[in-house]
Amino acid sequence: MIPDTHDRERSNSTLYYFMTTLVLLSIATSAYSESSYKKNIYSAFITHDMTKWENVIRTIESSNAANTVDQKLELINYYYGYIGWLIGQKQFKKAEKLIPKGQKLIHQVLEMSPKNATAYSFKGSFLGFEIGIDKYKAIFLGAESRNCINKALKLDPQNMQALIDKGNLLYYAPSVFGGDKQEALGYFLKGIKLMERNKDINQSWVYLNLLTMIACVYEDTHKLEEAKLTYEKIMHNEPDINWVKNDLYPNLLAKIKA
Repeated sequence: MIPDTHDRERSNSTLYYFMTTLVLLSIATSAYSESSYKKNIYSAFITHDMTKWENVIRTIESSNAANTVDQKLELINYYYGYIGWLIGQKQFKKAEKLIPKGQKLIHQVLEMSPKNATAYSFKGSFLGFEIGIDKYKAIFLGAESRNCINKALKLDPQNMQALIDKGNLLYYAPSVFGGDKQEALGYFLKGIKLMERNKDINQSWVYLNLLTMIACVYEDTHKLEEAKLTYEKIMHNEPDINWVKNDLYPNLLAKIKA
């Protein structure tokens, strides 16, 4: 869920979980009701405390609190972020145990709400997690993953989860398979504008993470000044996000000066 900022390769790898992985995107948007867990998840994100993140999941599981569609989507979101982080850390066995739990909830949501765009996008992402663990599964699951995300966007072109996952799909796919970083950036920026317009940015790990992803795209496409402004926007919104302030931002400044 949270990028490991101690080296750039790890950061990019962890961002990868937001589609195949990621990070993240997973996702606390207006589709989810406010809950007592959101504050703890946000704190875990900005402090890079994955034990706290995992504890939230265990609390929800043990209390059987995921009963409504929104509650199920919220728990799926927390699986989404945590599984992505595990894959980024190459903790594949632990991730493999959690993926079916998320997929079971996704199936339940689609039974309760057959045209739920968020659930379809999550379905595509969780298939992506399987690919992230075993690249050979791309042969069997890649098309289905793409189709689920595309269906989510068709059902709701303004769906945050679908916008993020479509962006990740375009960003990480090789160009020969339709990958396009500039097009991916367009989806990410659309997602940010949507969150800001809906005022859905207060204590939202997704908002900060999406901004981080945008900054990384700018870096990778050699738009360093745009990346700088984006990191500064992140720190303005959350001054305590030390892994951006102390790692990603200084690394970018060094790159600009080089």
